[in-house]
Amino acid sequence: MTQLIAKYQVASSMVRGFFEGFITGLIDSDRESNQGKPTPQLTKQLIAEHFEHINEYFFHVMFPLLIAINFDDYEQAVADMHRRKFSDATPQKMLLRYASGSKPLFDHIVDEYKRQMYSLLDGHKQSMADHIAQRRLNITKENDAQTVDVGRAIRAMVRSTMHAYAVGLKASGKDKAAFHQPSVLRMMAEGAATLLHSAPFDVWADMDTVGLDGVYRRASISNENYETLINEMNLAYEDLAEL
Repeated sequence: MTQLIAKYQVASSMVRGFFEGFITGLIDSDRESNQGKPTPQLTKQLIAEHFEHINEYFFHVMFPLLIAINFDDYEQAVADMHRRKFSDATPQKMLLRYASGSKPLFDHIVDEYKRQMYSLLDGHKQSMADHIAQRRLNITKENDAQTVDVGRAIRAMVRSTMHAYAVGLKASGKDKAAFHQPSVLRMMAEGAATLLHSAPFDVWADMDTVGLDGVYRRASISNENYETLINEMNLAYEDLAEL
């Protein structure tokens, strides 16, 4: 039986994943000087430096992913956009509204974008506890009925985070910027936990006992989710290595 998850919950996780990936990419691009530590001052500085272009980065990462969770067939969605006379001149906001599938979900994504930006401009990333608490406020009986299968949700979370991480590395302008595997492993475990769990917890509790595999299985909840997470991470690595 296919497991389902609220689409609004998935969208929130995707937006969070984008900003988590982007700021981590910027920080990891210069680990020699900052040791990969996202201090409030550094976080504010990096977001301020890239503020003008973040919406464009967000669009390019999120647009195809939103199409993937809101439409069953990507080619049909593209054909429909052609019928609607969408072109390279179509405003990105309009395209993102289309990819969202509905105005309420688009508005939710915009609100989540603003929350993430405010948090980073204040010098810190949104915690798992704050994210889940905010999600509880936003999920209503009406939008909770709009669902997507869990496998597709996990893939969207992985891609939004890892693609944004790659964007952050590139946007830094550092020639030798490269994927830092510990950062990716951290983001993926915490992203899965934030997406799939209904209450916050210490993702890394008992790490010395259960190991990284145990952390990932606990975050994923089920073996099927775990396999989806690991497979999509590997695919994303392969795809991004070609960029």
